Amino acid sequence: MSEAVQRTVININGFVMHRPRLTPVFIAIVLVAVLSLVFVWSRLQAINLEYDISRIESQIRSVKEEVKGLELEAAHLGSLQRIEGLARQKLGLRLPAPGQIIRVD
Repeated sequence: MSEAVQRTVININGFVMHRPRLTPVFIAIVLVAVLSLVFVWSRLQAINLEYDISRIESQIRSVKEEVKGLELEAAHLGSLQRIEGLARQKLGLRLPAPGQIIRVD
């Protein structure tokens, strides 16, 4: 059986060339292709993560601005001058007369 499979041997001026085996070449090509695909996949994942990070940072900025606005509104709504004005106008409250204040010891 080994005689049926002959390897091609070329001999030119003492330089011998054998026909290369293709299995190692195919394995090398497949290995390079797999490694290339893994590299491309990892780069795509990194780019997608960068987009996600950018989107989340944008959301954080907008929420921080909203919080600042709400804090400003809370400060305005909680101001003593505004509360006193609302108490006088809408509730009809007024400052107590001098005889209405009784100190308890």
